[in-house]
Amino acid sequence: MKMIPSVLLIFFVLLLVSAGTWAAYTDVETSSGNTFTAGTLDLYMTDNGPIIDYEWTLTNMIPGMSKSGQLNLYNNGTVADHVEITFSTICRDPGADAGNNEESDTLAGANGMDSYLKVDSMSYSVYGSGNPGTLVDNGISSVSSITDSNGNGFIDLADLNGLTLDNLAPPGPNQQDPIDFNMKVTFDMSAPNDYQGDECILTMQFDLNQDPSQ
Repeated sequence: MKMIPSVLLIFFVLLLVSAGTWAAYTDVETSSGNTFTAGTLDLYMTDNGPIIDYEWTLTNMIPGMSKSGQLNLYNNGTVADHVEITFSTICRDPGADAGNNEESDTLAGANGMDSYLKVDSMSYSVYGSGNPGTLVDNGISSVSSITDSNGNGFIDLADLNGLTLDNLAPPGPNQQDPIDFNMKVTFDMSAPNDYQGDECILTMQFDLNQDPSQ
């Protein structure tokens, strides 16, 4: 966001008025340089590199495989009130779409696969603060905003689908006090053969907001 300076000049006039035939003196002082500058928001994210896509990617996965990842949030600007994270999940069956489904995959489509992608852990914390910022631990939610909506006994990507975590602490201004977002996902051991060759795509949108009303 471009910084827009606005300058307000305030003049103070001190009048010394005398009586009779004396001359009237005027002493003028100027208060200048009173500048009002709009703050900026500039969310910058890394995962130890400039590319933050594919941080949680498992290929040729089998039940029991896990993937851990971390994203780092910085504010290159000067102001911020809070962060929002919105999750969305799309699962699909490329084999069925191409007309050559795997022999053991009797399900046309991948509906429900995201319910077997268990969120083992999730945390959101200020780097170096000593506060773990735990959101999910061992598949169990630590906050009221994340719930086991499908009732399978653990938090999974299906539970996160469509969820927005709001009012999270923002990273500090000018790249101070960055935020670490950590998550570990496991393909649960109870996943059936019907999901062989299928895939789920997780998208997370991070919003850095300036006002509490946003």
